[in-house]
Amino acid sequence: MQYVLLIYAAESRFATSTPAEGEAIMQAYGKYTKDLFSTGRAGDCAALAPTHTATSVRVREGKRAVKDGPFAETREQLGGYYTIEAETPDEALAWAEKIPAATFGSIEVRPIMKMPSGAPAGGDTEASKAPKLSADTHKQYLLLLYEDEKAWETMTDEQRGAVFGRYMQFSEDIVASGNFIAGEPLDPATAARTVSVDGSKRVVRDGPFAETREQLGGYYRVWAKNLDEAVSIAAKIPAAESGTVEVRPVMDTSAYV
Repeated sequence: MQYVLLIYAAESRFATSTPAEGEAIMQAYGKYTKDLFSTGRAGDCAALAPTHTATSVRVREGKRAVKDGPFAETREQLGGYYTIEAETPDEALAWAEKIPAATFGSIEVRPIMKMPSGAPAGGDTEASKAPKLSADTHKQYLLLLYEDEKAWETMTDEQRGAVFGRYMQFSEDIVASGNFIAGEPLDPATAARTVSVDGSKRVVRDGPFAETREQLGGYYRVWAKNLDEAVSIAAKIPAAESGTVEVRPVMDTSAYV
């Protein structure tokens, strides 16, 4: 199965770290990333810019509402993610506990949803067909999709199919435009496990990192010329009409991997 490992830690820790301590953490992430990719099990990954750079987007009755800041204010903030393939849930948990933030934050492990046959996936096949955008003119942004999962339980099969159809069309459109980098829908938050490391002991609890009215349901990573374009792309995602899409710049960590 495929899993996404969502990294939550207190940003204040980095604000109070010395340059040497910050460099040590980044070097530890560089090693972890190299080790993970050497197994051939790694998929998309990204480190995110701090939450003060986040923008939350909603669309209600055709009107777009944009506010500064992340979707949810919590003690620990989402700072990045890895997607991996694992044969068992315990293998996914084992990789999660090796992430440096597990010793001072939390790692949420969520299965990636299996999409219907024919649905656009977040793989290289679709991206390779798209126009190539230049990093000289575009930046990477992560679009995080938050919705109330209970709303899905009240929908008919026909209504759910219509929503999936809109997601498929959106995915096809941003692949065709060249803005697409990666994207995955997630299994419900009830399937999540949260991992932290206390000393040398792994601690695993059921459920997502944060209990909120709206749950993280998936993401797209896209190219955009600037924040305005990223927000415009986010506003076209179906979740913007029924939930919230958080737009976060992706951090450049190329010096460490």
